[in-house]
Amino acid sequence: MHCLLEGQAIAALAVVAGWRGGSRMVRSIAASVGLVTCSAVLVHLWDGTTEGHFHFFVVVSLLILYQDWVPFLVAIGYVIVHHALLGVLAPHEVYSNPAAADDPWLWAAVHGSFVLAASVANLVSWRANEQLLRDPLTGLASRIVLSDRLELALARARRSGRPVALLFLDLDRFKLVNDSLGHTAGDRLLQVVGARLGDCVRSSDTAARFGGDEFAVLCEDLDDAAEAMLMAERIQAALGEPCQVDGHELMTGASIGIATSEADQRTAEELMRYADTAMYRAKQQGTNRIERFDAEVRASLLRELELEADLRHALARGELRLHYQPEVRLATGRIESVEALVRWEHPRRGLVPPLEFIPLAELTGLITPLGTWVIQEACRQAMRWRTEGANPSLAIRVNVSAGQLTDPRLRDVIAQALATSGTRPEQLCLEITESALAEDSEAAARVLAGIRELGVQLAVDDFGTGYSSLDRLRRFDVDVLKIDRAFVRALNESPDDAAIIDAIIAMAHALNLSVTAEGIETPEQLATLRRLGCDSGQGFLFSRPAPPDEMLPLVMPEAEPAVAAMDAV
Repeated sequence: MHCLLEGQAIAALAVVAGWRGGSRMVRSIAASVGLVTCSAVLVHLWDGTTEGHFHFFVVVSLLILYQDWVPFLVAIGYVIVHHALLGVLAPHEVYSNPAAADDPWLWAAVHGSFVLAASVANLVSWRANEQLLRDPLTGLASRIVLSDRLELALARARRSGRPVALLFLDLDRFKLVNDSLGHTAGDRLLQVVGARLGDCVRSSDTAARFGGDEFAVLCEDLDDAAEAMLMAERIQAALGEPCQVDGHELMTGASIGIATSEADQRTAEELMRYADTAMYRAKQQGTNRIERFDAEVRASLLRELELEADLRHALARGELRLHYQPEVRLATGRIESVEALVRWEHPRRGLVPPLEFIPLAELTGLITPLGTWVIQEACRQAMRWRTEGANPSLAIRVNVSAGQLTDPRLRDVIAQALATSGTRPEQLCLEITESALAEDSEAAARVLAGIRELGVQLAVDDFGTGYSSLDRLRRFDVDVLKIDRAFVRALNESPDDAAIIDAIIAMAHALNLSVTAEGIETPEQLATLRRLGCDSGQGFLFSRPAPPDEMLPLVMPEAEPAVAAMDAV
């Protein structure tokens, strides 16, 4: 009779264990009780034969695979209670040894001890491998666990038709915490993030740390992709709450990429790659953004891959060109320098905008050979103009990226370009953005110190939009500040922008720096800048970027001392 009852209990427990709406803990406990109940039924059917008890050892060893104490301890407790109670009520169905039937509680404890002892090897292996299964800092699942659960989740999704979503998270500005407060504070912040992620996810989800400041969340059994977006928004809201770390109130956020299996039941590797791609797309959009991998992102990714392959061949095929935009001395109206701007004439796409291929070059490392070519070609063009009779004091300005700025070979590239072309060092000026100076200031300082030894000038581009400080201006020994066009655009409409430009000019002149205003497009802007004492300017009011042959007449000594727009001022 009790075997029949136990059989019904096993069936009920199997239903609970397979219930997708239940939490992982509930399902694992149901599976544990069901499996050891199967062992109990087998012992009953064999009238307590010793060999039947070995099934308990097998089942408990299987339960250890859950890597969770709860189902394991439930199984051990079940063995003890079952052997004791049934040993009292029906001893001969549990024990074949007459001595055991006389003292069932003692022998129940003995059997429980045997099962526990037989599991020691598995327990030791479990604890030894736990560092591979759990992140030791945050307690979240490891990358190995996430990958395994993702494979299983996708298999279940293919059967059920319900999508799986994978969220990749990268903390915004985490490096700033490490650099300013130290790695101990950074570790504590990661622990806070791990705890908040654990609070956000459902019991059926898996939160994991991938390493560094990257995390992942696996969401199973979703109704639709919109649920994954809601989860991402919930995570961002939780991470956006301030937290106290070593007496400092810190605010953090995360760029989140989402990939779902619903479209084409992707493989685990594809899902991770797409979520990672979406995350980096989110970071490109700014901080605290969410990006979902979809058909549009996939098409964009394929375009990028194709564009990257073409860019690798562009230099060898001679598809890159330099156009030049003049910088005008505002007091005289004469062109004192030209800025070299790279253009790509793609054989099929036509003219590819710099904003499309320059970030790609920086991301792929192609910026180094590209930047080397720009420096060499600009110096060669300066010499060609001089041989054609251009103003001998004309300076060439070349933009340098953050990747180039930390390359110790940059000094040798510049020295060789100067020597090969015959350009004087003081006629070459490198333009560096504020953000590039801030990325790795120590490495940049070393590279720029070597470049300054050559006699090359330095200009800070887009000044006012990055993270420059007076200390950086002093350390890097720059010559020119270029005011970002965003301030010039609203110069005559916004008193604040005029005040900012006035303050920048005053500060620069106090430091013996020259000031160039970018983006001058109207005579009114020009008049205001001259009144404020700006040294030089650049913009469409004077000239758009042009190829070398069109720029030559403007840089000749007999060229008009003032561009036509200057006459209106």
